[in-house]
Amino acid sequence: MVNASKIKQNVSKKKTKSQPSGNLNRVPAHLHCRVCYEVIPSGTDPRVCSEQDCIDRNIKDEKNQKQMRVWMFVFLGLFAFAFVGPIIFNSI
Repeated sequence: MVNASKIKQNVSKKKTKSQPSGNLNRVPAHLHCRVCYEVIPSGTDPRVCSEQDCIDRNIKDEKNQKQMRVWMFVFLGLFAFAFVGPIIFNSI
């Protein structure tokens, strides 16, 4: 037969081993630079370090993302018009 008290002891031992003890295992709150992945303070906005290369690259990336978003909406609009347009024109 199965010894339930022995199983409970093993489970309780595993729980206590995996739990961190105090603040020894805690890492202070921080972020990482989007470009070079260096540690930066958590309140930084935009999320880049103070290196000029990282700042320039982040600005360039944001412009590219904005342009891609605009083009995505343009193509989505054309795609939707290609399907909805003939339905509207046929019903008139």
